[in-house]
Amino acid sequence: MTTFNTVEDLMQVLDANPHLLEGLRSRLLTRELLELPETMARLASRVDQIAAQMAEITERADRLIQRMDRTAEQLGRLRDDVGTVKGMATDGLAHRVAPAIANAMELRLTKNLDGADLSALTAGQDISAISQNALESFLLSDLIMETTDGDGQTFYVAVESSYTADDRDTRRAIRNAEFMTRFTGQPARAAIAAVRTDWDIDAQIASGAVYWYRLPARLLRGI
Repeated sequence: MTTFNTVEDLMQVLDANPHLLEGLRSRLLTRELLELPETMARLASRVDQIAAQMAEITERADRLIQRMDRTAEQLGRLRDDVGTVKGMATDGLAHRVAPAIANAMELRLTKNLDGADLSALTAGQDISAISQNALESFLLSDLIMETTDGDGQTFYVAVESSYTADDRDTRRAIRNAEFMTRFTGQPARAAIAAVRTDWDIDAQIASGAVYWYRLPARLLRGI
């Protein structure tokens, strides 16, 4: 019978006799512990597979995000194009319904002023304090109407047209009305012609600072 005086003696015997080492391991360790290296190897392999799958999912998600960004950009351009078409349609419609706008404001339309008329009004005027952008915007007004009231008093109406009128439209209309009074010495009113309005101009409409002529939606059907 082999005896061991030290741990080193035992280690030497086990190193020299692998079958003894395996037998000792099976006695001291549970089956789960014995299979742990193999289990860890399978786990590592599975983790590698999951990592590869996650990388593929991430790549697909990145491609999807790129496609969504392109779609959003295309939709944005389409929305801008539709807005432009609607704006062009309402610009033309404002001139068409000018008599109705004047009538709704209890005025009678005398004529619509064109760019040449507006340019003539500025002749001889001191416009040094008016920015080039503001002057150009005035000369390109959507609609300037010359009207009279029931007493024969001349009134000018500066109209800005839009499918959905917003604060930018009201500011332009008010500014153009002020320019008309400045250049003609006659009273002028601001108006918007629109199918609908943004909520942020409700107060201006309610106060009478701007008159809202509601464009009949049926005239813009298909736009």
